[in-house]
Amino acid sequence: MRRIRAGETAAERELVERFSRGIRVILRSVAPDAAVGDDLHQETLRVLLERVRAGEVRSPEQLPAFVASLARNLATRHYQRARKVVADSTLRLARLEDQTPDPVERISQAEEVELVRQVLDELPVERDRDLLRRYYLGQESKERIQADHGLTSLQFNRVLHRARKRFQELWVARQSARSRHL
Repeated sequence: MRRIRAGETAAERELVERFSRGIRVILRSVAPDAAVGDDLHQETLRVLLERVRAGEVRSPEQLPAFVASLARNLATRHYQRARKVVADSTLRLARLEDQTPDPVERISQAEEVELVRQVLDELPVERDRDLLRRYYLGQESKERIQADHGLTSLQFNRVLHRARKRFQELWVARQSARSRHL
């Protein structure tokens, strides 16, 4: 790292060669699209070199963990921005459509709302029910819910992920049971 800060391009090449394969492995697990993975790989290497040159990474033994974290964080930010763009585009298109649902749609929506409530009530863990209701239905801030449950941001994300997974499992079971009865 001292050699990189001193401007040695050979040291930069060594760093890239040493971590490039590991970065690709990490990104393959979170970025199914190969082109996106390649872009994120390059971005990870670029940011890594910038931070090492700037002296932001001081301890060589922390470098592997830093690189892994950097790759995951860049991938997470990429997909969050991509989801936001898609959501924004969808919202703009939705505003152009006729907003009034026909009677059949209204009945279907009401049934779906009731089914969501039933599935939420069936979740075996109270914290799952509370998080999902408050975060998705109540639109409460992540920070407020975290504080109420004594969770860090990382813990909140993990708990929310597991709660959504449990909800989805119940939802799929309910939907397949419903379709068998029709």
